[in-house]
Amino acid sequence: MRIVDTKGQPCPAPIIAAKRALKETAEGDSFLILTDNNASFNNLTRFLSDNRAHFTVRASGGIWELTVTKKAGNMPELKPEDYCSPVAHFEKGDFIIVISSDKTGEGDAELGHLLTLNFIKAVKDLDKLPQKMIFYNSGVKLAVDGSPVIDLLRDLEKMGVELMLCTTCVAHYKLENSVVTGTLGNMFTIASIMASAGKIIKP
Repeated sequence: MRIVDTKGQPCPAPIIAAKRALKETAEGDSFLILTDNNASFNNLTRFLSDNRAHFTVRASGGIWELTVTKKAGNMPELKPEDYCSPVAHFEKGDFIIVISSDKTGEGDAELGHLLTLNFIKAVKDLDKLPQKMIFYNSGVKLAVDGSPVIDLLRDLEKMGVELMLCTTCVAHYKLENSVVTGTLGNMFTIASIMASAGKIIKP
């Protein structure tokens, strides 16, 4: 039987894996999904039920095993991200991250954009996540629809990281109708957060 191991993966990764397995499994056949996160387990059961898949559950040692059997009929078009209830990360550190540009470092712009993408990918994989991430100046451009890091930022938000964008900066770049994640805050709020932070990381 095919085994889909999603242990240690935050939502929507387990849902995406389940959706792919359902598509690749013949009607009447079964596969096994493993998860070690209670929130991901709950999200998976909702997703499978809405896809009219039959499944049984076995829990042991903090791991849920879902044996899924594909039923006949077409699968509805469901978005995995719609099933992501907030998932807590293992632990948060005593630090915040401040991003003041849509690219990292000086020099070649293309390299700078790539470094920003890789930095935010790395943040998502840290053992300890930041308490908050603050974006100001052109850094607010990272939180708009179509940004190369927007999916990463949405995942971080689902994992409990608060994202705050400078209101003045959003207005300056005329992005009021383009921002799709995070909350807006003025510079007094941003300064207060930075002043009370244990550590500040600025790439």
